[in-house]
This record gives sequence, structure tokens and C-alpha cells, in this order.
Amino acid sequence: MSVFAIFLTYLKIGCMAFGGGYVMLPLIESEFVKRLEIIEAEEVYELFALAQSLPGVIAVNMAVFLGHRLGGFKGAVAAACGVMIPAIVIITVIAAFFRRFAEIPAVQSVFNGLNIAVLAIIAQALWKMAKSGVKDVFTAAIFVIVAAGSLLTGFNPVFFAIGGTLAGLILAGRGKADHA
Repeated sequence: MSVFAIFLTYLKIGCMAFGGGYVMLPLIESEFVKRLEIIEAEEVYELFALAQSLPGVIAVNMAVFLGHRLGGFKGAVAAACGVMIPAIVIITVIAAFFRRFAEIPAVQSVFNGLNIAVLAIIAQALWKMAKSGVKDVFTAAIFVIVAAGSLLTGFNPVFFAIGGTLAGLILAGRGKADHA
């Protein structure tokens, strides 16, 4: 895939990814896995998990990882620029006019509808990630514990991410020891 094609594909994804990185996941899957058939869904989910674990914007992290996977350093830069340009333009336009239009009921309705649509897309992405990540009783237990703990307590989600990571590392080591 050419660097320019990576840029254009991420520009298109950036234009449709209202709601951030989680909304991007189905778009990335649709483009790179289904339409272009240049990467497997499992690898997309792995890159997405890595993108979430690092500081910064998930959408940009994901673009950099997948762009690098497809086109090296230039692919990473092209993907990052492609995904950021629409957000920068949209935020600039909204910031310039938001105060004038924020109180208009039709504008509020548009934002409310957009919020619901984004929530549905995020739920779909989370469902696909859960199906991909929960592979056995142990990973299901990690999922249930982290999800319940995160939803039922006021603890910072970072602690749950660290705990889930540590549990996954322990289980990974356990599985290798069992097979050795």
C-alpha cells in the first residue's frame, strides 16, 4: 500500500470517526480487513489494545501503529496526518461558531443524536473486542472482574487497565509453563 493511499484511507476514516478511537475500530476493520484485505482482524485488535495502553489519543496511536505496519515510518506519519486533519478542521470550525449556535434547539438535537450514534458504534466495537479477547475461562474472569470493578467503583480506570495487563501477563506465563 502506498504512503499516499494510507494517507487517503486515514483521511476518510478521520472524516467519519466522530467519537474518537473506539468509533474508528469498525471503520479500520471495514477498510483494511474487509475491503483491502491487507491485515487480519486479530492483528487490528492487538494494535488497538496497544494503542489504548499508551498515553495520547487512541485514534492517533492506532493510526501510527497501523500506518507503520503498512508503510514504515512514512506510513506512520501519513496515517497520523490523515486521521488528525479532519479533527483539526472540524474542531476549528465548531470552535469558531459554537457560541452562536449552541443554544439553538436544532443544533442541540443534532449533538444529542450524534452522541447516541457514537454510543452505538462504541458498543459494537467493544463487543467485537470482547469476542476477540475472551478466549477461555481465565480471560472471561479477567473481563468480568475488570468490567464490574470499573462500573461499580469510583477507581481510576488506569488501575483496572494495569490490573488486567498484569493478570494477562501472569496467564500468558502460566500457559507457556503448562506447555513446556
